[in-house]
Amino acid sequence: MNPMVSIIIPTYNRANLIGETLDSIRQQTYTNWECIIVDDGSTDDTERIVGEYIQNDSRFSFHKRPENRPKGANACRNYGFELAKGTYVNWFDSDDQMHPKKLEVQLKKLSEHQSANYCICQTEVYDLLNDNSLGLRSPKIESGNRFEDYICYKIFWLTTSPLWRTKFIINSKLRFDETLMQSQEYDFHIKALAIDSNYVVENAVLVKMVIHEENLSNNWMKNDHKVLSNVKVKQRTIENYHDRLTFTTQLKVLEMVTLVFKNLVLEKRFYLAQKVLKILKNMLPFVKVGSLRKKQFYFRANLMIWSYRIFGKGYNLLKPLHA
Repeated sequence: MNPMVSIIIPTYNRANLIGETLDSIRQQTYTNWECIIVDDGSTDDTERIVGEYIQNDSRFSFHKRPENRPKGANACRNYGFELAKGTYVNWFDSDDQMHPKKLEVQLKKLSEHQSANYCICQTEVYDLLNDNSLGLRSPKIESGNRFEDYICYKIFWLTTSPLWRTKFIINSKLRFDETLMQSQEYDFHIKALAIDSNYVVENAVLVKMVIHEENLSNNWMKNDHKVLSNVKVKQRTIENYHDRLTFTTQLKVLEMVTLVFKNLVLEKRFYLAQKVLKILKNMLPFVKVGSLRKKQFYFRANLMIWSYRIFGKGYNLLKPLHA
């Protein structure tokens, strides 16, 4: 019996790259798959290029994000999942590439480990501009405490890596948050790990993450909406799972948001820094530290903003919460 795998790809203006992505899917040694491509409003030749693949292979299909869904890859991923017919699902990106045996290897792993709901593989980062491999996206994809270590970035993987059992996604009501513009995969994977961290590991490199001119210039810290998405996911993690996190992990999450706040103050983006400070304030009640230290931390954060507004300095005013 050869169960179907649904490969779901959101895309936007990737006419120059999506062909190689679809070639890597067409070259899979496991052949019972469908590839659902959901376009987010491309204005280039993406639709025409995908159409050529559909003409030659009916396993490919092209859909446009419904107008009543918010713009963005997350809505495209969720919509594609609603169309999917596969027993397994693999979300993928329109600028990355699959190893020819990705589906075959991960399906075999899941067949051997019936209790596992998903399989994680390794990812190689490839510099397209310089035709050079940059090594693994993350040195480690497993640990003795997968839930907390993923939160702290000690292990990590991207959307393209996992092969999921569709019934797990459905039964767990897992979807990509369509309001997020940054850290959506981090958010999705934390929710999955909170439900079940007993995934099966394949340490072979089965995905090539392609670095190109467009994503090199995509610095999320320069975009206010992406900054807020990033820190809101950290806030959600603390609020939803604080009782499952060690003190060390709680401090690490708070530290990540604090670093964003401090960088915004350094850049004199005070309006956004105030918004991030409000998020920090909302996170503090969930961290296992005395109320006095929390008050001191918040006071120093406010003082740092005013010091930079008036004097243009004061970075060391905000000390770590545990100091």
